[in-house]
Amino acid sequence: MKIYTKLFAIIAIAAFSNVAAFANTRIRFAKGRTSATVTGRVATGGRVCYFAGANIGQTFTATISSKSGKVLIFESGETSYSYEVETRGDQSVCVDNLARATTYSLTVSIK
Repeated sequence: MKIYTKLFAIIAIAAFSNVAAFANTRIRFAKGRTSATVTGRVATGGRVCYFAGANIGQTFTATISSKSGKVLIFESGETSYSYEVETRGDQSVCVDNLARATTYSLTVSIK
């Protein structure tokens, strides 16, 4: 199941990579930390993407929350997403808004 989810995410990202609203923001971890939380605002029906570097064998985990309850992680369609990194380099996670404009909080950890 993990492979199909990743394959879907890769295909979807490639398909939408030319959309102007598809913006990437690097997540920076404080020195000595393995997780970081970012907050933001996403437009009605919008998407905001983040990325962070990781090594093979590390676990990449993302969790999202919002007051609207209609914000999901694009790669999984859920409010939580986790996988073992298979390719060294930048890993991405996108926030999808299924309702009106809202604020969100995204926590990403790489261990």
